[in-house]
Amino acid sequence: MLMRTNVMTLTVNPAFLQEIKESNHDLWSTLHEVRQTCDEGGSRAEIAKRLVRLLDQLRDHLSLQFALEESYGYIECPGVIERRISEAAERAQGQHCRLFLQLTDLCELAEELQYRGFAASEVERLIGETEAFDVALQQHERCEDELIEVAYFDMKR
Repeated sequence: MLMRTNVMTLTVNPAFLQEIKESNHDLWSTLHEVRQTCDEGGSRAEIAKRLVRLLDQLRDHLSLQFALEESYGYIECPGVIERRISEAAERAQGQHCRLFLQLTDLCELAEELQYRGFAASEVERLIGETEAFDVALQQHERCEDELIEVAYFDMKR
């Protein structure tokens, strides 16, 4: 007996994905505060205390952001989707888990430093790893911005 199947392909709803990105002001505000904190001079203990609080908030905001993006911005649909769009969507969506786990590790490191005491060298390590996370998140956001643009113009054709 023959069975007909539809292969599901991942793509994005560019309008929803863009709206989700623009509407999460808490995420972008917290990320801005994290960047400012990393760039500030001053007491390493104070910087570390602020990072403990801010990284925890950032993790909550990013969790919500990724959940909304994956629920409403990324969609599986039958049919023919341009391969480069599908591959880019899979790549971008796949980064969510890695980024969230990286941020969770940062939160745990910050909390551990708070518990053990803020040694200056360990605070520098926390700042460095936080900045590395920020770079990775910025790269991810650029990837999604490009995906939104390509998918939007593909829909117009």
